[in-house]
Amino acid sequence: GPRTPVWGYDGGSPGPLLRVRQGEELRVRLINGLPEPTAVHWHGVRLPNAMDGVPHLTQEPVGPGASFDYRFRPPDAGTHWYRPAGIAGDQIGRGLRGALIVDETVPIAVDRDVVMIFEDWRLTPDGRNETGHHLTVNGGPAFELPARTNERLRLRLINAAVTRTLALRFDRHTLLVVAVDGQPAEPFFVRDGRVVLGPGNRIDVFVDMTRGAGERASILIEEAGVERPFAVVAYAGAPVRGAPLAEPGHLPPNPLPERLDLRTASRHDLPLDALAAYAPPLQERPPLFTVGRGRAVVLAFINRADFARAVHLHGHHFRLLDRLDDGWKPYWLDTLTMAGGQTDRIVFRADNPGKWLVESRALIAPYAATAGWFAVT
Repeated sequence: GPRTPVWGYDGGSPGPLLRVRQGEELRVRLINGLPEPTAVHWHGVRLPNAMDGVPHLTQEPVGPGASFDYRFRPPDAGTHWYRPAGIAGDQIGRGLRGALIVDETVPIAVDRDVVMIFEDWRLTPDGRNETGHHLTVNGGPAFELPARTNERLRLRLINAAVTRTLALRFDRHTLLVVAVDGQPAEPFFVRDGRVVLGPGNRIDVFVDMTRGAGERASILIEEAGVERPFAVVAYAGAPVRGAPLAEPGHLPPNPLPERLDLRTASRHDLPLDALAAYAPPLQERPPLFTVGRGRAVVLAFINRADFARAVHLHGHHFRLLDRLDDGWKPYWLDTLTMAGGQTDRIVFRADNPGKWLVESRALIAPYAATAGWFAVT
């Protein structure tokens, strides 16, 4: 089709792959060459509030021709991504998104580490970036993943398509999930090579490449109940070793709490339709709630609409509580997709001081974004 003008970090989309080791300082200078203000949000990073990149809440917008220096030390190893936040949500759809990888301080026993970032584009038939949908992976409409027999890959899957849930299936391969939303998880195998990522979610999987040289296996995406191939695993060359590696262990843990005290938690109901659009500006609104640093918080997200919504919590990771009791899912999240008419409860420790955004976006046109904020003192 025709060329489509995009906005990109460093002139491309996705933006450059940023890598830093856990605990080391990342320094990024944003220089705004756009015709409108912007800022950078580091999705999934538990960083200082002043670096969170929310215009009018954690920093002033970066105007055209201006710059801003982001400096922080990520406390968690894992798979994250960067993008504009809040009012600049439409800038994401124009191409402003990229991957941020925080490497563990000890090497992980894999042969290769592969990032796959999925982007959604709203395109008109003449190539303008306005309506319709088109999915790319790593900036292209197709993707070929080279492989060798008995090689072990770590695939970092990033759903940077903020209005689309991705249902993927890796044909004839076994996937071991080792991390969700950038946080190590109790490893588990998925059924039939299927994984589902809501908007903004990330999943890290280990895959042992067990096919023979010359074989090809599809990676399929499900849309409207129908699967179609959009990428391929292509085997070539001699085996990496004579047999697959032994089953891997856990990823090293990140500094998140082992226990959360639900008995003394600060509890709040949060209807998503009560979150406001981005006018008036965030700084002119009161907080949704205020909580003392270190206290557990239980939030009940209530989606009273008849369509799905995605919710992203800034500055913290949370556990999704079970519906029948006070247990929780065995993994951390920072972004949750909720079906219409659904209520979900989450719990997190409010251990990061500042003013933190709760973002919500409808997964139905016109994809309206709303937000509120809470204070940790």
